[in-house]
Amino acid sequence: MIKNCTIFIDEKIMKMKLGITLLAIIITSCGQSLEYDNSFIRFHLYGKGEPVFVFSGGPGNDCHQEEDVAIKIGEKYMAILLEQRGTGLSMPTELNKHTVNLDAYIKDILYVMDSLKILKAKFYGHSWGAMYASTFAVQFPEKVSSLVFIAPGNIKLDRSYGDTIFTNRMAKLTNEQRNRFDQLSKIDAHKMSTSEQSEVANLRATFNTYDTTNQDWKFAKIKRGTTNSKTNALMMEDLERMNFDLTQKLKSLKIPITIITCKEDPLAFFTVEYQKYVPQSIIQWLDKCGHFPMYEQPELFYPLLFNALNR
Repeated sequence: MIKNCTIFIDEKIMKMKLGITLLAIIITSCGQSLEYDNSFIRFHLYGKGEPVFVFSGGPGNDCHQEEDVAIKIGEKYMAILLEQRGTGLSMPTELNKHTVNLDAYIKDILYVMDSLKILKAKFYGHSWGAMYASTFAVQFPEKVSSLVFIAPGNIKLDRSYGDTIFTNRMAKLTNEQRNRFDQLSKIDAHKMSTSEQSEVANLRATFNTYDTTNQDWKFAKIKRGTTNSKTNALMMEDLERMNFDLTQKLKSLKIPITIITCKEDPLAFFTVEYQKYVPQSIIQWLDKCGHFPMYEQPELFYPLLFNALNR
């Protein structure tokens, strides 16, 4: 059974709507008021059992890009698919550096755990979601039982990484597609027409997949929901301000860490970086898939995922 839950936040008062039951909860674990009043954070519950947080990529991607994974995890666990701050219905009254930043994102996890009375959970993170889960784990290791990263993003910020990502992605496009992508990249995201936004989404789906077999189905999964470009920009600015770097902190974790990555993923080199800086992690490589193994190689991906969650 799938349940949709919403926590309405007003200073230190949170109201959780679970099915038809309305509960009022006083937040005591954080010990501070929120910077955005009368807004809310939304999440979705799938299944029952040991909790597993599911974080989508981005920053700024719609959580439903990972809904199929959450539903599958819900067959054996309680999956918690979070609509990250600044996406979907988890929208502050204003989007700015005070409402969208990594510290605020971490507090959101604490609020949800507190409201659901969760002391410890497993964390699944795809791409940016792995960065998000990693940050939470190094700050609150006692609240994390294991980490599962799928096609993880940066373990630290390095300008050379951006060049490598761009080169790898463009290598997957034709000359015509590269030229078009270059043209579209010069347009302010807020001024793009609907058709131009669709073009960008298709090109991104193209360079993030290994082949075009069953393309329409794959692209529909990858492009689910709307990406909030402002949220993305604000979070990236915050990561730059803080000089995001988890290379040393992740080494200290004493919990199981599993990374599942496709060899043809444009971001596959980040997994090599994780292997370098987090030698205790177990790496599972898949062939013939890009950035979304759950949609390109589901028959291989899900057994690996559940083995990782069972660690």
